[in-house]
Amino acid sequence: MENKKRSPITVIVFAVLIGFLVIALLSTTIRPTQVLVAKTSLAPGTLLTSELVEMRSIPAGGVPNDAVRSVDALNGKMLTVGRASGDFITTSVLGETAASGIPSQLEAGHLALAIRVNLASGVAGLIREGQTISVIGMLSPEVLQNAFSATQNLPVGLLLPTPIPGSTIPGLNPTPEATATPQPLQAPLARIAITGLKVLLVPQTFRYQELPPGSSSNEQMFASSMNSSSAQSGSVIVLDVPTTPVEIAPGLMVNPATLLAALDEYGKLHLALEPVDGLKMGDVLTLNLGDLYESMNKKGK
Repeated sequence: MENKKRSPITVIVFAVLIGFLVIALLSTTIRPTQVLVAKTSLAPGTLLTSELVEMRSIPAGGVPNDAVRSVDALNGKMLTVGRASGDFITTSVLGETAASGIPSQLEAGHLALAIRVNLASGVAGLIREGQTISVIGMLSPEVLQNAFSATQNLPVGLLLPTPIPGSTIPGLNPTPEATATPQPLQAPLARIAITGLKVLLVPQTFRYQELPPGSSSNEQMFASSMNSSSAQSGSVIVLDVPTTPVEIAPGLMVNPATLLAALDEYGKLHLALEPVDGLKMGDVLTLNLGDLYESMNKKGK
């Protein structure tokens, strides 16, 4: 029985049909589409301009649904999330202000709180959004002395009831009594106050920056100099702070947000970067520099 020979025309027709189907299928996926991407690394809070972004052809299948496709669509928007060079600019990372995206990152019972930092207290500008930090609080005797002096200098009328002329009712004409003035601590104190705080925002001018090897462009040198100058003079960073009271010493419950605000205003704060999996430690002790001096002095004799 003889095998029937297939016509070469049939094979060619099938091949052409398959080729058209493949082209039609891929055209919707690999069709180049113009979208906006970051030209360089951009930090949260950056005001987007045409100089910071560029148009790039991307296969249609790899373009996010909310990708920005025109520079005009930026309209002076700010980034709420950092972008690396080549990252898509999408509507989900844009906001009217630098902090527009921060409220959505806060859980119930949390606040966004800014504290002052410099190169020494801010880990040399190595802090970035999303990292967790511990806060070391410090108080000196001068701070407490000033606080006590502020209350002692209030007008007497605010501290004692106003006497009524000719009245002999006890309590309305009290006889001033000598009261002991609280004595402030005689040595500075330091203690790890709060751990596990998430960093929400770090200004671009405070970030640590190095020039690439062999780079000597005026623009890069100027940017590095500006960052160094800003870090030296000080800046602020924004933290995610819980409002649930915590016990910072036996029997002493404090609202973390209030504690940080008070230490930032009347004391000093030092930040410390935590490991990726969080900080694990035992008892937290308060360091009294007066006790430390006496201890070291005794051992030296």
